[in-house]
This record gives sequence, structure tokens and C-alpha cells, in this order.
Amino acid sequence: MISLVMTTYNGLKYISEQLDSIRTQTLLPDEVLIYDDRSTDGTYEYVQEYIDRYSLHTWKVYRNKENKGYSLNFSDAIDSAKGELIFLCDQDDIWHLDKIKVMSEIMNSHPEIQLLASNVHPFYDGEHPQKVNFEKFYGQLVKINRIGSWIKPARPGCSMCFRRCLLENYDDVWFENYAHDCLLWGKAVLSETAYIYNEDTIEFRRHDKNASSRGGGSLKYRLEGLNTEIDIISRMLLFCKKNIRNEKHISFLSEQLVVYKKRKNILETKNVIRAFLAFPYIKYYGRSRFWITDIFYCLKR
Repeated sequence: MISLVMTTYNGLKYISEQLDSIRTQTLLPDEVLIYDDRSTDGTYEYVQEYIDRYSLHTWKVYRNKENKGYSLNFSDAIDSAKGELIFLCDQDDIWHLDKIKVMSEIMNSHPEIQLLASNVHPFYDGEHPQKVNFEKFYGQLVKINRIGSWIKPARPGCSMCFRRCLLENYDDVWFENYAHDCLLWGKAVLSETAYIYNEDTIEFRRHDKNASSRGGGSLKYRLEGLNTEIDIISRMLLFCKKNIRNEKHISFLSEQLVVYKKRKNILETKNVIRAFLAFPYIKYYGRSRFWITDIFYCLKR
């Protein structure tokens, strides 16, 4: 059984294209679950009307009693999915019509994969969309072997599908500021079951109001992000000690936690020399280029 999970919030401007691209997939999901987080622009009503218009009996839309926020809304939606294979979906992209078919066939052919992400093709809308730059991989199906990347997904959550088993102990690690896709990606990388299908499956819309585009490039925003990532590493370390018991990964996470605390102090003091000297620890960074980015923030006035 295949589930597709989408969350919505004030997405009326773009949602029709996304819904059309799901409804016309060459392989249809067995259920589509849409959780609206108290939209005020008519998104919920539009989705209801869309489901009725096309008699989509396997689609359900729910409206939260109160606004939960992006991460909790998605986590609750995922928890309600019944499928053994679950696709994550945002409200404002456009899926290639064979996305579900191609990715589900890969999952069926490769039982060793628990989470599969794909490439996406960005396009930009609005006055000040945040540009995106994704790490490049080589080969059509790529296993993620760099342990340090567990904390920062190499591809957006809307590109991902995963097996239900990855939800085991989800609530033991999740907290309000921990994005659902980051958690799932992290668990898969640390269990050596995360792969990337190195082809585009989504037209990935970037605009001013994307959840992943908020906050800008200020030092304050970067420090807030580091504080969250320190909390994430701490919780994942505790989870691994209790559940995974992989000594190599426990040792790595322990050392990564120290490195991230040092990174925070470097940025707080804007110590560019210490930022340069952190290069030997680059394997602990979520992405290698973050070493250069830290130097930039230390130099930035």
C-alpha cells in the first residue's frame, strides 16, 4: 500500500498545480492524506471542492482544530498514514507524472533501501525567493555513505519516500523544532539505508513564503540553526545509545556534538582564525561547504 501525505497552510495560490500532478500520476497512491493547518485563504475549502469535483474517494482532507506549525502538522499527518511506503508532498511543487511509479519500483527492487530521495528541478517565483544549491552525486542510484550528512538532508523532504519501519521510535527523537524530513533522513543515514535517485522527479517551486526559505542569511539565524542542530545531535546520540548501539556511530555523534558546540562559539566570537583551523573536523559538518560558510559569517560585518 502506498500513502501520500501532504500538509497545507495558506497555499491557495499554487496548490491546484500540485493536486493535478498527484491526481494524474501514472501509478496512483492508495491513499492521499492532506492536513490543513488552519489556512485563512480558502485552501482547505478548495481542496474539499477539488476532491468532490473529481470524486477522489481515496483522498481525505483534515483541518486542524488549532494551528500546529509546519513540523508538528507533518509529523501528525505521517503518523496517520497506513501505507508500507509513504511519500511526502508539499503544497506548492509540481510532480513529474511518473514520480510515484519510478520511485516505488526502485523501492520494490531494493529492499535494503529504507529512504529514497530524488533530485528536484528548482524554479523561482516571487520577488525574493531563496536560491537553492544541492550537492552533486554521480550514478543513478547512490547510497549515502558520509555519516556527517545525517543532520542535513541532501535533498528536500518533498522528494522523499520511505518505508513505514523508519517510523519506529520516531517520537523518541522528534521535538517541535526538528523537521520531520530531517529526522527521517537522519535515521536512514545512520542506519546506512538512505539512497538518492539521481534524476529529477519534481519541479521544485521556490518563492518568498516557502517554509524552508524563512529567516534569511543573518548571523542570528545561523546561530539559532546551530542551537537547534546541537539539540538534534544530543537527542539522536541518546537514541542511538538506547536503540542502535552502533559504537562507530555513537562515537561519531559524540565527537560531532563537541564540534558543533565549538562552531557555535566560533560564530558567537566571530573568530575567523579558529574557523579556518576547524578544517580538520570538516567530516563532522552537515555539508562540507558549511566550513566556508562559517568563515564568511566570521568576516561578515
